[in-house]
Amino acid sequence: MANEVSTGRRALLGCAGILLPFLSGCGGGTLPGIQLGSDDGGSTVGFDSLPFRIQRVDGSVLTGHASVRLLRVSFFTRDATGYVACSGSFTLDLKHAPVPVSVDCTGAGILHGTVTTARADHGEGAFTERSGGTSTFRYGAPLSPATGS
Repeated sequence: MANEVSTGRRALLGCAGILLPFLSGCGGGTLPGIQLGSDDGGSTVGFDSLPFRIQRVDGSVLTGHASVRLLRVSFFTRDATGYVACSGSFTLDLKHAPVPVSVDCTGAGILHGTVTTARADHGEGAFTERSGGTSTFRYGAPLSPATGS
């Protein structure tokens, strides 16, 4: 009997492991923001789709989304014209430590920076442009659509 319960439990967990990423990736409407919380107001592990905003050093603003899958955050943004796009990804640290990020922008190549606040539900950071200036980005919960901050 104990072996039957163990097998049934393993099958249930296996199905959940397969279905949760699929359901959370369906536009967020099915299971929005599956998150494992932490005591200090943010999570590290989750499945979600979040707003992502880049403020480039030249004043342009790129908006898009970030997809969170466990410890990996991938993002894609475009400017208002649709001609400039930036994308990239980074891996979250379980202790919420800053992590490196590489950002690939149209016409600029791969730019390097740091995600200073790195959570599954929100974060921010900066990367260095080829000109030497610093562009910033924010994603997730604290990002207000009205103010962009």
